[in-house]
Amino acid sequence: MGSFAIFKRILPFLATFAVGIFIASFFVSVSVPSLRSDKCKKRGFYAKQLRSENERLRNENLRLKNELENNAVVIEEMPRISHRDIKGRGPEFPVEAPAPPPVPSRGR
Repeated sequence: MGSFAIFKRILPFLATFAVGIFIASFFVSVSVPSLRSDKCKKRGFYAKQLRSENERLRNENLRLKNELENNAVVIEEMPRISHRDIKGRGPEFPVEAPAPPPVPSRGR
């Protein structure tokens, strides 16, 4: 009698579990996942793409730094112009103080 009682409890559980797995298989894949899924392939592709983009940006950064250093030498060779040199080149405009504001009138 003890084994028959266990069988009566296990059989409905196993039947319900099998029906649940069968219904779930319509909505979700119940197979064993592969070790190399599509997400992993995409992640690897994006990582490779980021590495190549970083390398390209690093090279461009070095090129711009070298170009800046080369231009700095050319800029140092240019003559310096001070504000005193510029001041004497144009007409002088007199600087006048602004007019004072009008006196407020009382409204009586």
